[in-house]
Amino acid sequence: MSVKYRIGIFILAAGFWLMVSAGSYAQMSQEELRRERVETLDELKRTQDFSGSSSWVTRGLARGLGWRMNFGGWYAPSYSSSDENDRNVAAQDSLDHTWENDFRFFTNVASRSGKTQFYARMKATQSLNSTPTGAVRRRDMVGPAVDLLYLQQQYPAGGWKHQITLGRQFVMVERGISFGLTVDGLHYKALSRINEFQVFFARQNPSDDNIDNFSPGSGRTKRWFYGMEWKVKFMKTQTLDLFGLMNQDRNDESVNPATGQPHQLDSLYYGLGFEGRVIGNLRYWSMYIQESGKTYPSGGTTKVSISSSAIDGGLRYYFATAMAPSFYVEYAAGSGDGDAQGSANSSFGGSTAGKDERFISFGGLTLGYALAPQLTNIQVYKFGASVKPFGWSANRLWSDMSVQPTYYLYSRDKASGVTSDPYISSGAGSSRKIGSEFDMTVAWKAAVDISYQFKFGRFSPGPAYTNRGAENYMRLKFSLDL
Repeated sequence: MSVKYRIGIFILAAGFWLMVSAGSYAQMSQEELRRERVETLDELKRTQDFSGSSSWVTRGLARGLGWRMNFGGWYAPSYSSSDENDRNVAAQDSLDHTWENDFRFFTNVASRSGKTQFYARMKATQSLNSTPTGAVRRRDMVGPAVDLLYLQQQYPAGGWKHQITLGRQFVMVERGISFGLTVDGLHYKALSRINEFQVFFARQNPSDDNIDNFSPGSGRTKRWFYGMEWKVKFMKTQTLDLFGLMNQDRNDESVNPATGQPHQLDSLYYGLGFEGRVIGNLRYWSMYIQESGKTYPSGGTTKVSISSSAIDGGLRYYFATAMAPSFYVEYAAGSGDGDAQGSANSSFGGSTAGKDERFISFGGLTLGYALAPQLTNIQVYKFGASVKPFGWSANRLWSDMSVQPTYYLYSRDKASGVTSDPYISSGAGSSRKIGSEFDMTVAWKAAVDISYQFKFGRFSPGPAYTNRGAENYMRLKFSLDL
């Protein structure tokens, strides 16, 4: 593709952004942000190999030292807009929007065999908000910061492929519902023909948001995670997944004068999952997660037990044609506490009687762009599809485009309990019906190093809200490999 043609695509994208530059800022939930980390990790996996051409510098180092080096970057500007961001139909929204510039720069050094590898990636983001309010500033720059930084060693032994990774890395167990974070620590992974095993111990990135954001000294979180997972294939097409994860909270436990309670969450997650092929191109997945541990109740200073759970399952059918259509249905649910106060996703507030039954985790699922709920006190039915409308085209410029519509139905696990949306009604007599949402995602890879992603979502509230308008969310992201 010529340089002029690439510049033309960039100008078209910029023009589109200017045409849609009226709206207001919609903050995604922490679960959605964690899922985006997974997407970003997958998109950048290609920077960890050495396929393609190399510069005279890297070729010279390879000849002289026996090591290979690759370096480059990533630039991804995005525009986000929504209405009804205050989630109050009676109040006039302020018209604003958010532009975000995401910069990534990486260096990858590996031995000639590729078994020893050093990888480093820096990240910097700049946000521009047209109407700043409260903690949201007009112009915000985060970084530069270390995004990933690790040393990795691979070695085969006894029919297994072993891998040890030390440093800042992304770690996920099961489908990422209970845990999916960038952490600092040691990770071991082993693969055989039918087995996949991982074990790790790590510290949460101190700059991550602390779920105990009202606790003393919550600016830099202090959490340790210890996890283990084993996946084994059987009957050729089936996989069994067993895992366990412990979260050890080392944040300050002193009483916050503003809330009258300490803030701490020590939790243990363990679960069982299955996935595989039913028949032909019909596949399924299922996962059950149990959470136990200790936390503080609402306004209390003596810890209570945690007893919560989550479930996720679905079916997907794929048609092996040029347009690659697929259809799926998914059900996900996280338990709630009918008498919880304050917050559905932190130790602030909590249960007022007996055990705390809120499912609070360090991972999540994508559950809609506009509502973007966390998997706490909620049941979600998800119906989706995916198709490449120009998959039949010989022109790769069009054949890589995919369109993905999705429809959600939301309800509460406990009608009287709180959810991650603070504007939902709670208490006796409240409805369980939260509402529905329609999303549309368009992903387009215009060239080897240029891609687009368009996201749109519209949430329609149900009777669980007493005063809530429909909300529209839109995001356009353009990515350029440097």
